[in-house]
Amino acid sequence: MGEGFFSPRIDEAETLYLYDIPNSRPGSQERPIDSITFVKRHGNHVDGIAYAPKDFAPFHEKLDYGLFIMKVKKLGRDYHEIIVNEATGKTAYVSARQGSFITWGEFFLNCHSVEFRDKDQKVFDNPFVKSAGRVVSPTNFRVRYVMSDWMEVEILADDYNTVKGKGWIRWKKDGKLLISYNLFA
Repeated sequence: MGEGFFSPRIDEAETLYLYDIPNSRPGSQERPIDSITFVKRHGNHVDGIAYAPKDFAPFHEKLDYGLFIMKVKKLGRDYHEIIVNEATGKTAYVSARQGSFITWGEFFLNCHSVEFRDKDQKVFDNPFVKSAGRVVSPTNFRVRYVMSDWMEVEILADDYNTVKGKGWIRWKKDGKLLISYNLFA
């Protein structure tokens, strides 16, 4: 799953530099091994990638909606190790000052909705009270709060607009996602 996500600053089409092993030699100036550059094709905002390494495959990139995030494998004070290819797991380092770190919780709070991967997963009234839980249908939810492995959700109807109730769902267990997510409506 990683620690969360790195979102580079893209408002000024700044070049995002990729590094091999930062601080590998004490007192040395780090030299980029590659970079990602952005372009403003339509208007005054970044809406495309001008250059990226040939095997670049980030977690999500939809620059026309202002979305560009890469999983953080290792969170650091000066550099974060990010996954630059989701299929192969290839990593590189980026300067922490070139963007912002986003937790999984913040990511889910900004998603349109989440859904169970397993339709037999249950919704609970309280994650701290041992109960049987209940199966709901459909399993469409809007995240309200995230707390550890749990999230409080609004239970949505098929139209994704009508709220049918509230409850708590477990979103991860043993480092694995138990839900899928929808970024946009």
